Amino acid sequence: MLEDHLRTSQFCSVPGNSIIETVSIVREAVPHAEVTDTSLCILTLDFREAFDRIAHDYLFTILKSYGMCPWFIDRIKDMYENATASTQINRKLAGPIPIQCSIRQGCTLSILLYALCLFRMLENKLPGVQIGHRARRKAVVVYADDVTIFVTSPTDLKTI
Repeated sequence: MLEDHLRTSQFCSVPGNSIIETVSIVREAVPHAEVTDTSLCILTLDFREAFDRIAHDYLFTILKSYGMCPWFIDRIKDMYENATASTQINRKLAGPIPIQCSIRQGCTLSILLYALCLFRMLENKLPGVQIGHRARRKAVVVYADDVTIFVTSPTDLKTI
């Protein structure tokens, strides 16, 4: 079910998608923009500490907005609600410190959760470019946390 929401933009951890397609889409966008006389700027971003910046409440809201079943959302909440960390200073344990942001690195589900949070904002608000005659418009192409955004007007930059 998660893959269905990500298939068109996320090319990491989505069955049937590969990094080669990511490169191909970007390479096709440039000549298509030239032929159709479309303004185009290709913005590439590599988010630093990307997984650490997702607030748990935002994650749960996004999952609900995608129409995920309550059972699934509750399982994700079980993983993240009431999460804590502790630190050891001079052999003394300090904590617990509540963790209200970040998704777990190394968890195979994390890349999909991160992608869902990022795409909802960008895909709904940016016009993107149409690549090929029958293809859907693409605003965002992502491989893990490396994001390529097709910017077609200065107002897109404000949105981003």
